[in-house]
Amino acid sequence: MSNALVRLNNIFNNLPSVFDEDLWEVDFPNEYSKVLNGRCDFEEDNEKYKVMLEVPGVKKDEININLKNDNLTISWKREREKNEDTKKRAVYERSSGSFTRNFYVENADADKVEAELKDGILTLTLHKKESAKPREIAIK
Repeated sequence: MSNALVRLNNIFNNLPSVFDEDLWEVDFPNEYSKVLNGRCDFEEDNEKYKVMLEVPGVKKDEININLKNDNLTISWKREREKNEDTKKRAVYERSSGSFTRNFYVENADADKVEAELKDGILTLTLHKKESAKPREIAIK
């Protein structure tokens, strides 16, 4: 066998089988929840950081935003609403539970943070401290 085929064979031999019992013990609703909650875009330039985080179905009073020691923490807890008067079968697929997301935002100014929640997207703009912004130095 050629070296390439040996390496390929080793890769396939070391992959777990899709029929392994452990594979089916995954908490699929929990994994599904991770996919639907907290996907984000993170941008940085010389002036600011911008975080756009998906928070579908979360109300603004359920979201906590903290900035401490250059760490931005966004968290929320969502409870599932159930109709107790349901006389027929009910299926609940919308996720519930708590979620936390952390970002390192060096030299962000805690006094200049803007937050907006619109159409299930939480947008945070964190302006950098003046001392952290690059300065052009003139040569004399």
